[in-house]
Amino acid sequence: MKARYIPNTIVSKGASDAGWLFGDPVVRAGGNGMAGWAITNTLSQLQKGGGWVADLYGGSQTGAASWAACYIPVNELPLTQLTEMDWSWYQTNTEAYGLGVVIWIHDPNDFDKRAEISQSGSATSLDKGAGQNSHEFPSTAAEFFFYGEGETGNTTCTTEGTLYTWAQFQADALFSTWSVYRISFENGWYSTGTFESMYLEEVKINGMYIPLKPQPGERTGFETKTVFLATAAPSTTAVPIATPVSGHRIRVQDVFMNTASNAAAQFEVYFDTGANITSDTTKAIAACTLDTDTQTFETVQFGDYGPIGVVDDMVYIRTSADITTNGNFTIVYHEE
Repeated sequence: MKARYIPNTIVSKGASDAGWLFGDPVVRAGGNGMAGWAITNTLSQLQKGGGWVADLYGGSQTGAASWAACYIPVNELPLTQLTEMDWSWYQTNTEAYGLGVVIWIHDPNDFDKRAEISQSGSATSLDKGAGQNSHEFPSTAAEFFFYGEGETGNTTCTTEGTLYTWAQFQADALFSTWSVYRISFENGWYSTGTFESMYLEEVKINGMYIPLKPQPGERTGFETKTVFLATAAPSTTAVPIATPVSGHRIRVQDVFMNTASNAAAQFEVYFDTGANITSDTTKAIAACTLDTDTQTFETVQFGDYGPIGVVDDMVYIRTSADITTNGNFTIVYHEE
């Protein structure tokens, strides 16, 4: 992405030579979090952005740190030149934290010296409610804290974990000489509960609008998952094999089925809670007849753009004849 420069903004020689200031956004997650690109599918989201949103699912906040983020590379913008940001997002539920910003900085001449300056997720100025939210940076409130490595000589912002204003960071004798190499918008990093999806829709930095969209080679949705389930007696009773995160849809990529029974039975895979695959034929995913006398297994491969359910649809399995515990299903899928 070739970024135009903002009038009167100081940029490094490297950024000037390279011809870009803000790079292409990427999505990342850790712990129980998940991140992916989504096509807007909620009515209120259609009012925002360019048609793609970064789906940032924070996940269960119990135990290990769980988070989801959208990273925007920055080509050595002096910290003192980061003067304004605006972003909007759609929040599934009201949470203890909103979608805050993290500003990643380092000494442009010594990469051993770096820090991240994080906006407190519970900051009063940061929206946290269900529905459409937005934020304008910077607030005049003390709502930013930092953690770093190799920082010495800081005079105003001196204590890690303590809240300061953005103006104080810009006035600090050390940090004012450092540059921004990344800006991220993050959901998670709490201690309890489950943070549902926050959909980042729009970002503007120093007056420049940042397009949010997947890059070549990326696809819609979260990472690929694989789930295995053996049949149970009676195998004619439908049971769920895959359940999406609330508010999401399952996209099936591959189905693997095998049997250890000599009794012929149709193996069925379908969306929703119907008693069998014929309950709603528009929900069908795969079906085949298996037994040890003729055909013991079947593989159905759709690729990345296989059948997709509606929001919150689970994937169900069953067999037409009871083969008790002698059948196996494996589903490869991702969520969008």
